[in-house]
Amino acid sequence: MKYSAVLFLLILFSLAVFPQKTKPIKKPVNAAQTSVEKLGTEKEEFDKAAAVADPEQRIAALQKFIKNFPNSADVTRSLELIVSARGQIGDEKLRLGETEKGIAFFKAAVRDAPVPISDELLTKLILQFPTNLFSRSQPAAAIEIAKMIEEKIGENPKHMLALATFYLGTENASEAKRLAEKAIAAETSLAEKPEKSNLPGAFQTLGLASRMNFEFDESAIAYAKAIELDNASMVSRRGLAEMKRALGKPDEAISLYREILAKDASDAAAQTGLILSLFDAGKRAEAETEMAKSSETNKNNLFLLVGAAYWYAAHNEGAKAVELAQQAIVLEPRYTWSYIALARGQMAQKLPLEAEKTLLTARQYGDFPTLDYELASARVQAGFYRDAADALKRLFYVKDDYVKAWIGNRVALEAKTFLELLAVERRASIFEPLAADNQDNSDKLKSLLELAQKLDAKDSTEAELGDSADRFISGDDNMKLHRQLFVARQLLEQKRALPKILEITQAAIGRVESGLDVANPSAAVLADELYASRTYAISRGELVIVPTIQRQTLSKILRGEIEQITGWTLFQQNRSSDAVVRLKRALTVLPEKSAWRRLSMWRLGAALEADGKSAEALDSYIKSYTDGDADAGKYLIIEALYQKVNGSTDGLVEKIGEKPVVVPVGLTMQTVVPATETKTNAVPIASPTPNKTEIPAELTDARPVASPVTPTETKTTETSVQETPTPSPSPVAEVKTENNSENTAKTETKTTAATTTKTGDTSNPSKPLFEPIIITIPKTEPAKKTTEETNSGETRRRKVDADKTDEAAPCTIVVSQESVSLINGGGSLGVLVGFEKEGDLKQIKATSSSPQDVEVVAEPEIGDASGRAFFLVKSISTAKGAFTVTFDAPCGKKEILVKVR
Repeated sequence: MKYSAVLFLLILFSLAVFPQKTKPIKKPVNAAQTSVEKLGTEKEEFDKAAAVADPEQRIAALQKFIKNFPNSADVTRSLELIVSARGQIGDEKLRLGETEKGIAFFKAAVRDAPVPISDELLTKLILQFPTNLFSRSQPAAAIEIAKMIEEKIGENPKHMLALATFYLGTENASEAKRLAEKAIAAETSLAEKPEKSNLPGAFQTLGLASRMNFEFDESAIAYAKAIELDNASMVSRRGLAEMKRALGKPDEAISLYREILAKDASDAAAQTGLILSLFDAGKRAEAETEMAKSSETNKNNLFLLVGAAYWYAAHNEGAKAVELAQQAIVLEPRYTWSYIALARGQMAQKLPLEAEKTLLTARQYGDFPTLDYELASARVQAGFYRDAADALKRLFYVKDDYVKAWIGNRVALEAKTFLELLAVERRASIFEPLAADNQDNSDKLKSLLELAQKLDAKDSTEAELGDSADRFISGDDNMKLHRQLFVARQLLEQKRALPKILEITQAAIGRVESGLDVANPSAAVLADELYASRTYAISRGELVIVPTIQRQTLSKILRGEIEQITGWTLFQQNRSSDAVVRLKRALTVLPEKSAWRRLSMWRLGAALEADGKSAEALDSYIKSYTDGDADAGKYLIIEALYQKVNGSTDGLVEKIGEKPVVVPVGLTMQTVVPATETKTNAVPIASPTPNKTEIPAELTDARPVASPVTPTETKTTETSVQETPTPSPSPVAEVKTENNSENTAKTETKTTAATTTKTGDTSNPSKPLFEPIIITIPKTEPAKKTTEETNSGETRRRKVDADKTDEAAPCTIVVSQESVSLINGGGSLGVLVGFEKEGDLKQIKATSSSPQDVEVVAEPEIGDASGRAFFLVKSISTAKGAFTVTFDAPCGKKEILVKVR
């Protein structure tokens, strides 16, 4: 019964189910999917596919349309829309950090673009692909896609020239030149009507590419050909005139500029070129008359001010050069050649330290070989030879008697002299044929660079070092003494070519007084001792201001240093008795309490100990030690000799204080005085005997290693000189910055060596002979009111709107780019910023997460019709990495990523 009931129910269920027919499930029809049976008209289907919002679905719909209507007139337009959609997706992938996928979409877009490509599709869309990738630090992918585009455009001259603009924009002049020449060849073979010819434009492109490639003769030929093809072109005529100026043919340039002005008297660029050409042609009176007339109508002619300033500097008229260059900097503080002209004017006035400060400021806005050379020139004039060598070694190299560099940071060139090598950067930038330099300075810097390379090379022979030293020292000017002592110190530091050192110091004896008749004698005498302090200060955006020292004191330092260098060289030759004589002689003239005296006293102790006079050596060591700062390495030497002389160390603490300890700090070691004070200026020590092992400098020197220079300004309030056999850094100054009523930075410096007394010697403060000054180099642009906030242990500066008091309703800030990529040391890119809805653009303020590295400046004159503000984001230091820029308004804010490479 039980199973019968179940069976009955199953039968009833089957009767209820089986008679029913299965109904198909209706699926929603996508706007982009239409069955072939229900296709609309060709136009309807195209319009529907083109209107799909999602780019991936739009691509699928358009591909479907092409499949269904392969002979439609809208197939080409469909392919163009597919290219656009892929570009849109690719850009979004890059924004999200999916770089490889973004590149793949760009490649697919180019690969499937219709042939022939329309002018609009190429210029407004496809050429943006490589540009986008290049700006996002993907140069290899950008070039690869540019090559794909070149294959796609075939032999179309107009398109070749359009592609050449990408290469010009990325400073790839060689590729731009190749495409221009290819376009010329293709255009010549075509039988088109002359009025449709692209040849004039092709020769213009060739002229600009050749100029960028520093090939001025070829550039002039190209511009001349462009004029021949289109005599009405003022662009070609101006380009040719500029090249004539650069080539030192001012009369020809004058003629060309007058032709331009005859057709358009208001052409400011031609008027500027004419005036500067008149200067170059030696027609100074006429040039100055025309310049005065031009200034009446246009006082803000930047390029005229800079060009004239440099011309005056090149003719040794420093005051006039300084006047005009300063006007140019006020007008536009980011143009590097203004600073170069100013620095050259200052050097003409024998103000090398001011010139150095000017050029360090210029490094905020540019980074190319000429700037390093100018900085080295200022330093050589001041006597900062080691600093000058550092500047030269960064971008230059001497090999086989040729100076080599990447000119413009992109073209490898070489020449016999700096004058010849760097002329091309100047001529390409300001078209000035005459350098504000001279052959003697050029040769001196070349010999300095060569000497620095020989000193760096461990396999250089003594003969090679001697020859390089002689070339650098050569001459009979008043700075010769300082070159002699610089070379002697460098050789002695490495204990190489010792006989050459003795030869140099012997020749230096009679040049002391003339060595003080130089532009800045204090800088020249203190240069070696200030090297480490200056290097560290510059790495912090500061500059050591050299104290003024009386001539008599400087004379004593020079005379004593000659004896001290000679004595220590004799010691290195195991001639201890002779060394004692010269070191004692040094002590008779060196100023009391000076670092030079402490160093000589310590070295005298080493020579006396090596000569078997332990008691005298101990006394000399102790005098040197108690006049300076505590040092663990030196303490060990004194302790060992004290026990040898006295049989124990009883009474040592009373004489020289507690024994310092060496405490590791990161990867360095720091000398610490127990219980009472911390010392940060421990130094390497001298061996009392030639065979005794020295304590390595890295175990005793706790100062930070200098980082690359950033262009800001600094004074130093204390000159602390170390008593070392080799130059070592000075104590690190603690700098406090505050704003005055004029928004300029003041600095207050406290230095450990100046304020701390030595343990065990409370009656005698450890104060240096010369008090230094440290200042922060002010920026040339007006300071903006800032407030500081701390984030992850780092101080960040944030701009504050002083008038912002009320809360505003929330808003959305939109930007043209979520991220930008810049080249360090001057790279810049514009960003458009606005509100999603209407708003007051003046309320938008920009803030950099690291204003000393990345600057953001509003440009109110620039924007677009849709109501957006333009901000220029710029790398102003050599720092690389990721930064952020925040656009802030009372109602909201927006951050973008800034990648500096």
